[in-house]
Amino acid sequence: MQRRRVWMRRITRATATIAVGALVGFLVPTVAADFTAKPEVQAQTNESPVARSFIDAYVSDDQVTLDKMGASADTKQKAARFKAEYTKVDPPVHLGSWIIGGGITLHGYAAHVVDEQGQDGQLAWRVYTVAGQAAIIDPPPSTQTP
Repeated sequence: MQRRRVWMRRITRATATIAVGALVGFLVPTVAADFTAKPEVQAQTNESPVARSFIDAYVSDDQVTLDKMGASADTKQKAARFKAEYTKVDPPVHLGSWIIGGGITLHGYAAHVVDEQGQDGQLAWRVYTVAGQAAIIDPPPSTQTP
């Protein structure tokens, strides 16, 4: 009888240890996955009329429209410089739009341009919109875009 109790105690302890290990092995990764930061989902969306109006005003240097849209003085100056540097600018083509989150959407545009020396080029812009306002995101310093 005594031996049976000893063996039952050992088996019970081993079973309990395995059960607790399995429980902890399942719960810890599950809880950790719930509390880790997840990147916001970026969903594609249609082109915003605000972004389209903004990019059209930017490439045509329409200062009145840029003013109405609340563009910064720096953006208006870049638009004027852009218009002066390129003799021909095709209408910007919408490349895609993405919802970033918090009411912010990002829009990509590209256009064929011809500079003063007659050389063809292609320029790209990223426009973000939030609460009916739009602005251009400057490209990284490694690229040169007026």
